[in-house]
Amino acid sequence: MIYSPDPLRQQVEKQSNGQRTIIYSPKGQPNYVFIVPRFNLETIDKNLGSGIHPAFIVNNKAIDAFFYSCYSASLRDGELVSQPNQIPACNLDLLQFQSLAKKSGQGCHISTNAQWCALTALINQNNYIVQGNTDYGRNYLNIDESRSRIDGLAIGRSEGTPTTRTETQWKSWHHNHQLTGISDLVGNLWEWQTGVRLHAGEIQVIPNNDAAILSGDSILDWCAIDMNTGKYITINSPNSAKYDSPIAKLDGNAGSPVISQNILNFNGDPTDSSYPAGLLDSPFRLVATANQENIPSLLKVLGLAPYQNKQVDDQIYLRNYGERALMRGGAWYSQASAGIDALCLSHTAKHRSMTVGARTAWLYS
Repeated sequence: MIYSPDPLRQQVEKQSNGQRTIIYSPKGQPNYVFIVPRFNLETIDKNLGSGIHPAFIVNNKAIDAFFYSCYSASLRDGELVSQPNQIPACNLDLLQFQSLAKKSGQGCHISTNAQWCALTALINQNNYIVQGNTDYGRNYLNIDESRSRIDGLAIGRSEGTPTTRTETQWKSWHHNHQLTGISDLVGNLWEWQTGVRLHAGEIQVIPNNDAAILSGDSILDWCAIDMNTGKYITINSPNSAKYDSPIAKLDGNAGSPVISQNILNFNGDPTDSSYPAGLLDSPFRLVATANQENIPSLLKVLGLAPYQNKQVDDQIYLRNYGERALMRGGAWYSQASAGIDALCLSHTAKHRSMTVGARTAWLYS
């Protein structure tokens, strides 16, 4: 079904040397997708360990590839689609995006964190710095790279809605620095990811890439990560990996998260999922452990701890109390804090904002 010939699919595959293709929705709407083939961790970086990247393991079986949307999801005729020159969908919570993805085609789902991190690994392997709309319609690090805003206001003005349409002429705004790559992973809108959440500071994950087939509604879907062995374990375990705060601070930014099996300092009531002042906000590269403990490789693979010495300011922003869902990449206001490693674990899955969108992906079949 996916590879049946038609003029648009043939054109897209030819122009991208077979890296892109088209998947049609149930209503016949085309989706531009990038084919991400399976790879092993050791081919990327020895610090990640060995074996198949978890994005290519579903239900304990290896898959050859997955399809990742070239563009942020836009909402057309009740379906999420990946198409150029569209206004990205936003102001929907994670559950609403997930519901729409189910209606958008067999195998369609909201991007999983494992899939995002597979792309991050490829980007890091090539030493690319991916850019985007990170400064009100332009690239904060190169203001000559810009795109018209959907609100029609002048580029760089802080008021209005500085979101830009999908697709761009700037190579650095694509994951592989080619116009046939995946665009707008950095900036424009934060993008929801499935398969990772925080619960009272504990890092909880859906193993491998099973978030592509599971809703995450069941407590049985979720695991924690053992700080000593780096393996999946039962949630709420005493030796599970958690984000601790370096100081006891409830009224503002307490600094860089500390990965530990013990939380000495919550920045709020552990049961509170609202948004009081206490939080952790720093460059992702500063995340470390207490007392120079080893960070489990799985946390690095899943983009929850750094494995490279990158001198960039991609942001990690979280609350180590309550229940928090995951967003990545940054938005049009993030400036230097946006980046492929940027992540936000500060909001619940019911959060809705004009600065938060999503992206679809499909399992290979």
